Amino acid sequence: MKIRVRWNIPAPIWRTGPSCNRTELKHKAYAKCSELKGNIMSVKHAATLLTSRRFLPLFLAQLAGAFNDQFFKMALITMVTWGGLNFMGMKPEVIVPVAGAIFTGPFFLFSALAGQVSDKYDKALVLLRVKQAEILIMLMAAIGFYFELPAFLLLTLALMGAQSAFFSPTRNAVLPQWLTTKELVSGNALMSGFVSVSILVGQVGGVFLILKSGGPNLVAGILVVLAFVGWLAIRNAPPAPPPCPDIKLNPNIFAEIINTLAFAMKHPRVFKPMLGTAWYYWLSAAVLILMPAYIKQVLHYSNVVLIVVLILFTMGALAGAMTCMVISKGREAVMISAIGIMGVAISNFDIFIIGSDTSRIAFEGFVAASGDSKELLGGVGDFFAMPHSKRFMFDLVLAAFSASLFVIPLNALAQRRADPAHRARLLAAGALLLNAATTFSQLLVGGFGALSIPMHMTFIMIAVISAAIGVYTLYRAKVLKQEAI
Repeated sequence: MKIRVRWNIPAPIWRTGPSCNRTELKHKAYAKCSELKGNIMSVKHAATLLTSRRFLPLFLAQLAGAFNDQFFKMALITMVTWGGLNFMGMKPEVIVPVAGAIFTGPFFLFSALAGQVSDKYDKALVLLRVKQAEILIMLMAAIGFYFELPAFLLLTLALMGAQSAFFSPTRNAVLPQWLTTKELVSGNALMSGFVSVSILVGQVGGVFLILKSGGPNLVAGILVVLAFVGWLAIRNAPPAPPPCPDIKLNPNIFAEIINTLAFAMKHPRVFKPMLGTAWYYWLSAAVLILMPAYIKQVLHYSNVVLIVVLILFTMGALAGAMTCMVISKGREAVMISAIGIMGVAISNFDIFIIGSDTSRIAFEGFVAASGDSKELLGGVGDFFAMPHSKRFMFDLVLAAFSASLFVIPLNALAQRRADPAHRARLLAAGALLLNAATTFSQLLVGGFGALSIPMHMTFIMIAVISAAIGVYTLYRAKVLKQEAI
């Protein structure tokens, strides 16, 4: 006779409870592994792209071009704000936004035509011709800086805007042609993050070098050298055959602007992400155009503090781009954009609160210029000694970090959704939108300066509009249950 013994041994904790069965544990483990695998794949995509002919030449050409744009503009702004360069008797807080509009105006006018050109001709050839034109324009800039000719420099700035009008939509359209769908977010994140570093180096170099002895000559030489670097890089790019070689170019740029925008509005799944990108450029232009005058005229600090601010912006933007590349796992996650724009709203609102009482951060020892004596401005040590300077710096980093989280998924979304046959023209509409937004932003900031409206009011305007965009994006992402706006 067999005796059966029933052992009353409790089951292991991990096997008990209604929510801890083995099947669910397997699913959770699989989800964690999939998430980790996605993060690793994003990093692998980035490493592969940085050694690939499909990405590296464009990447280097973009870095050189972004450096030159910012190096030129910040050198000019510094000469106007701190160096005494004058144009038609305008105040610095007026001429700086006007100079920004001079750059973005031609960008807006020629973007639609550039979209047609990119769809009609090989995009690699278009990029090569654009970089050749940049060499000639930088030679003009060198002449302007060497002889300190403000009118000639503003003309050069307008030509730079026209040249950028052909580069930007072509670059955006060729990325989906050279990269796979899974590589798009990584490619955009790398481009955005490292371009931020290139922009920083250009901005800091322009601010720091132009006022040195022999600075204009040094600036002139660097501009020409970097233009040649961009041209040499893009020569190694692979072919990018045109999708519509038979398209007829419309030389009427104003009619084509209307046609391009109307065409894009018929594709709302592409148009809406581009609207979000346009807002990013609006707020970026407003803050960057405002900062030089805000730091000197309101806070009373030297241009070295402006360099600190630019470094903080770039650190935040780079960190945001790399974070987006990892957490997006190669997909276009609109929820990340929603979180990003809410961060922009919060940080700008806090900057407004700080700026509403300048005694919290402004240099207390400021002495205005009188007679032969120069004005006394605060330095970096004075800035760090102020009670709210660390809070101000944190807000700057948070704003740039959040802005990167906001814009990178939107760029990838528009590129992926655009029909390859019309991609350049659709993305040219995005260039039109962002330049219209940038131009309006610069003129608005200039108008605030002309009307003596307190500069910190710009920050509350950015905060309110960003919060509204964030609420809308969160609502759409939640209701649709998908990564779409």
